[in-house]
Amino acid sequence: MLAGHSFSAFVITYNEQDGIRDCLESVKWVDELVIVDSYSEDATVEICREYTDRIIQREFAGYVAQTRFAFEQTTGEWVVWLDADEVLTPEAQREIVRRFEAPDGPGCDGFTFPRKTYFIDRWITHSGWYPQRKLRLLRREVARIGGDEPHPEAAVAGEVMDLDGGILHLSYPGGFQEMATRSAVFASRAAKARFEAGKRASRVSMVLKPPLEFVKKYVFRLGLLDGLPGLAIAVGSAYYRFMRELKLWELEHARDPELPGGPEPEEDP
Repeated sequence: MLAGHSFSAFVITYNEQDGIRDCLESVKWVDELVIVDSYSEDATVEICREYTDRIIQREFAGYVAQTRFAFEQTTGEWVVWLDADEVLTPEAQREIVRRFEAPDGPGCDGFTFPRKTYFIDRWITHSGWYPQRKLRLLRREVARIGGDEPHPEAAVAGEVMDLDGGILHLSYPGGFQEMATRSAVFASRAAKARFEAGKRASRVSMVLKPPLEFVKKYVFRLGLLDGLPGLAIAVGSAYYRFMRELKLWELEHARDPELPGGPEPEEDP
């Protein structure tokens, strides 16, 4: 795309046939496109083959580990990271070109993009969902993928610059029902990671964190200006907080059936 620079992009996938084409179209300008797929059962891989032959099948190892693995497979000087339900806008692509064609070059080691999410019936412009700045263009040799499950995050050792062109996030096509279902899955993964890190639940957190999260999203982050979707986001965020604390409590109090207090063993027939 740009003389003197090489670009890679990577995407992790699982059953993404409905949106993966739009995602890959937005990064087809890169020199190398890496797909790490968790054995999709739909047409995801077939669609991806139209854009790249760098498709790696790998059992899903968690969002952070899978994202880190995908990043490590890239070889370009600069790396673009997109989720399968994201699209890099034409404005963002043009801004990348301008930055890299400037006489002094990019001038940093990473670029952030504002991410805008479509939810239920509109683009969300408040609720803490916009602008969500995401570090998604990285100079590979000084970058790493970290974060806490299930939320991977990129970091670079040097300076980061904000771009105006954005990323469109086409998440939750099933509306609030899908949001609630995925929140429960994410809460389970987050609780497991927190438990393994030695953190424990408290009933105080279970009682206080969900309503405080609702107030933060709906009032202080102006979710009330996003209409009904804003209310749904606030409720969904509170639900996630509650489920995460509850599942952490369950992990802490899980009992081995062979230990005292476990279920009685069945009698031989």
